[in-house]
Amino acid sequence: MDLLLLFATFYAFELVITLDTTNYGKVLSPSEEFDLAIIKLKNISTISLKKFETYPVKSINHKLKKYSHSPKCTKTFRNKFFVLNNGVLRYITKNKRYNCNYKCSYPHDELRLQLGDWFHIEGAKPNCDVFEVKCHDKILNKVVFKDMFTHIVKIKNKPIEDVTLFKNKYPVKQLRNKYNVHVIVLDSTSYFNILHDFKETIKYLKNEYSAVPFKYNNKIGDTSKSNGYAFLLNTNKVGGHNYKSKKENKCRERLDNFPYIGKYYRQLNYTVLNNVDSLETVFTESKCTGLRNQFHHHTLAPYTIRMQTNKYGEFKTFKNHQRSKCRKNVEFQLNHLIEFMKVYEDSNQFSLTWLTKLFKNEGTGFFDYDEYFKDFFKKNKKMFDKSFLVFMSDRGRRSGAFKSVELNDFEASNPFLVIAPPKDLRRNNSEVLQNLKLNSDKHTSHFDTYATLIDIVTEGSKSNYKNMKPFYLTNIMKYEKIKGISLLRKIEGERSCRDMGIKFEDCLYREKLIKYNSSIINQINTDKNISLLDDTIVNVLRRNFVNELNDQLKLGGIEKHCASMSQNFEKELDVKYTYTDDNKIIFHLKINVLPMGTFEAYFNEAGELSSSIERIDKNDKGCLSNHKYKKFCYCTKRKNGLSQWKSAI
Repeated sequence: MDLLLLFATFYAFELVITLDTTNYGKVLSPSEEFDLAIIKLKNISTISLKKFETYPVKSINHKLKKYSHSPKCTKTFRNKFFVLNNGVLRYITKNKRYNCNYKCSYPHDELRLQLGDWFHIEGAKPNCDVFEVKCHDKILNKVVFKDMFTHIVKIKNKPIEDVTLFKNKYPVKQLRNKYNVHVIVLDSTSYFNILHDFKETIKYLKNEYSAVPFKYNNKIGDTSKSNGYAFLLNTNKVGGHNYKSKKENKCRERLDNFPYIGKYYRQLNYTVLNNVDSLETVFTESKCTGLRNQFHHHTLAPYTIRMQTNKYGEFKTFKNHQRSKCRKNVEFQLNHLIEFMKVYEDSNQFSLTWLTKLFKNEGTGFFDYDEYFKDFFKKNKKMFDKSFLVFMSDRGRRSGAFKSVELNDFEASNPFLVIAPPKDLRRNNSEVLQNLKLNSDKHTSHFDTYATLIDIVTEGSKSNYKNMKPFYLTNIMKYEKIKGISLLRKIEGERSCRDMGIKFEDCLYREKLIKYNSSIINQINTDKNISLLDDTIVNVLRRNFVNELNDQLKLGGIEKHCASMSQNFEKELDVKYTYTDDNKIIFHLKINVLPMGTFEAYFNEAGELSSSIERIDKNDKGCLSNHKYKKFCYCTKRKNGLSQWKSAI
């Protein structure tokens, strides 16, 4: 027995020594074992060449071959009381039985309204863009009609604005500014999506508008906020939820002093339209404060607030009327844009139209909108001929079936960008068109879009878009360093993601990810046979990932509603890694957890989360359906599911 004990002691001692001969028999802690394994992984790894991935436009996934079609709608809405013609309200038939009044909804800031008084409608000209009408039946003594309406009321005498963006002595009077600028954003739409689903629209824009699609346009971050901040504010400082923080950033800083592109266009005598369909704008998402002052001459915000919140009453009634009119947000917003363009035909115009309702959770496309958008651009070509058109998205697909196909990260990081110059600059000898085409195969980002919008209204305008050589726009700015390069000027050389302010996790032009498997593990541990399940790196990353997922429940304040997550050892952890040119290891993980959920994220060589966490499978339906942390939740109320989960542990 003593001999057996002696042998076991000696064998254990020898095993400790073989763990790391450089530690002279020291028993390593789990973190030290992980650090040592990372060093060994670096020793057997080589830096791979950076490249852009390429994929065929034709889908390889059956779910992406099925086009998404909107259901048919039968219009049931009736208004037998009044009409709105040329900004004037009048009764359809004069009937003393009914009395109709209107009330304006004015924007106060991005989140609040100021309501006006009630006025009788006959012959009235509402001096607001958004108003409510209510009709009362005197005999029945009840309200028989109420609805929200919009139009564009022209501002005849706009005040002259102070120009704050330039350094002193910049020749503002030399700016010609003869072209309008219209930015149309389709939320969460990749370059692949636009080529796959908008074939006719893109073909028409290329042929008739000389539009140029940009193949390698790169998102800046994971959210609409982070990308919107880049192409609208020239910044990547984003408040709200940050994956690096264990608590919410309250995001209370007003954005009025930020270099908002709409503010600068307003200062340079452009009439500005903010045309959005979401209650949370890109500036107020995650409960951020946003803009206090109204830099937009016209905004749909009051209409959106009245239609999407009950804070000011009648929310459900207005929503029901919207459905009974068979009026899609897309059509409504684009019609509002065209009305704006017509009303201000004799003025310089800048507009931002952000469409969030086309599709959000399905990667199956929006093919049925292709013909609509083609007709829209065809019907309104004469007005767009006077304009720069920036047709774009903030990012690619984020979740659902699309995330399980081969395109995955690349398409999520590759929002589409199409730029069409005004008619005067569509000639083949136009420097602007030539440079757009040259840059279309370059690596670009949202910071370049911001720089382009600045160039249009400054140096490009000053030179009448001639002699469009590379120009450092920061030289003319009073405070700002312009982070991008104008796409109207030739981009010289290659730029790394580090140069462009893009994280590796979001980068299109990067080193290839390699499968971390038993072959790699055997190269690290040449003296022993270790399975993937027992590997130090795998176990640390798996544990840290699960901890991060449970931290999300705490961060969202939803622990009491949601089951705590644990490792599912029956499912293999999918690990890939790369060795970057700055000698760093970066891991990509895909994990399946109990009770339910498949997630993916990036981790750095310290085993720390270095990106946001994305859910690949579908969320638990009906569980905290409107909560922004819903993707992390498996509701504890689902007793049957939980009992099955517990029995499986």
